[in-house]
Amino acid sequence: MKMYRRRICLFLPVIMVFTLAVKAYAEDVRPVFVIMQQEPYAYLDGKGETAGYLFTIANMILKEAGYPENARIAPIKRMISDVSSGAADCTIAASSPFARKTFTQVEPIGHMLNVGIMPRKGIILSSYEDLKGLRIGVPSGMSIGDPFDSDATLNKVPTPDYEKSSLMLAYGRIDAIMGATESIRFSAYKKAGILRPIFGEPLVTQKYPKMLMCNKDLPGDGYVLRLKEATQRLKARGEIQDVIRDFFSFKISDRTQLQ
Repeated sequence: MKMYRRRICLFLPVIMVFTLAVKAYAEDVRPVFVIMQQEPYAYLDGKGETAGYLFTIANMILKEAGYPENARIAPIKRMISDVSSGAADCTIAASSPFARKTFTQVEPIGHMLNVGIMPRKGIILSSYEDLKGLRIGVPSGMSIGDPFDSDATLNKVPTPDYEKSSLMLAYGRIDAIMGATESIRFSAYKKAGILRPIFGEPLVTQKYPKMLMCNKDLPGDGYVLRLKEATQRLKARGEIQDVIRDFFSFKISDRTQLQ
């Protein structure tokens, strides 16, 4: 029994040192930035590397503020849980009513998320009434709010995702796609490989600013203030807008025909 107690006494300092080291490491890597894992915001590309315009901007902000470029990605539920619980500190996301209720809104990045209905080229959507009679692709799990979500009079066609929706629209199987307009365009021109313009002007039903937002319990000074000021400097120099413009510069031509 004495030998057993002696071993415990010898082992306890090791545990304490290890615990302190882990705590110190956790402090050293703060702030922790996590971005929602969804195209085109943050995702793994064909080479298994992390890409996405919000992921790129998050690391730009960290670097500008003097911190390591260690942004990570996570599914949306995990991202929300991590930032709201304090396991992570900050994110960049659309400033929806839910986000405004859940996180501290720190600084807009200068980009809007538009959601609504993206029609096929040649179809003009001047008002909500123009949706009547159209075959509207509704990607699985997507929602843009009422009146569209609860409108049973519209011809809604279930689709697996934005990519498949874009191909269906390109080949005339549907007339429009609902969702985030930038995600629809990205899926068509970057993922589906469509090389000619296929979209008309969208009917935008909601607009949300993309925002740097952080855990509600964090003080407004310290690294939250440094991240805010870094975002402001990047916007003033036009660097954030450069990333977004380059990311959504698609090589398409009216002369290219679908095979």
